[in-house]
Amino acid sequence: MGFRDRFKNAKSWYKEGVKLAQKGRYPETLECFDKAIELDPKSEIAWNSKGLILEKLGRYSEAVTSFDEALKFDPKFTLARINKGIALRKLGKYEEALNCFDNALEQYPEHVLALINKGITLGKLRKFDESLECFNQVIEIDPENAEGWFNKGLIYKELENLDESKKSFEKALEIEPGYEAAWKAKEELVEE
Repeated sequence: MGFRDRFKNAKSWYKEGVKLAQKGRYPETLECFDKAIELDPKSEIAWNSKGLILEKLGRYSEAVTSFDEALKFDPKFTLARINKGIALRKLGKYEEALNCFDNALEQYPEHVLALINKGITLGKLRKFDESLECFNQVIEIDPENAEGWFNKGLIYKELENLDESKKSFEKALEIEPGYEAAWKAKEELVEE
């Protein structure tokens, strides 16, 4: 830690971490967020951001712990709850992840990010009809949501409804022509 670093406050450490994150320098980002938390242990924003970086580094259990800390200081921090659900899903803890998404949806029934992640998680549990319901809700709320259309296409593919799958991928690509995952999924349909 250099001479100037001794005079930084939690907010400046956090801002520096955000800048480093935008450059993809995650280990250094984590150090900055840790310093921000050390100076302001109740900063739910810093805890949430730390969790996001841990998730990017594949450290999902630690990410869940960070999201829990954020929620301890702000139990209504919906984004931290959704982020926790995403990390839990990546750990294969699907039911716990669903609880997070459902909790977020209790607060905000039309929260698109919560609906998308609930739909993805239901798909992992092979509950395709319920998953499709989530993606249909997303599209009803935001017809231009490429991720909703893409995920709807993935579920139709699982259900072996290849025509609807293709239409969904095409709609995602119409909205977002550079959507690589949708291009790849559509190409895989043609190969089948």
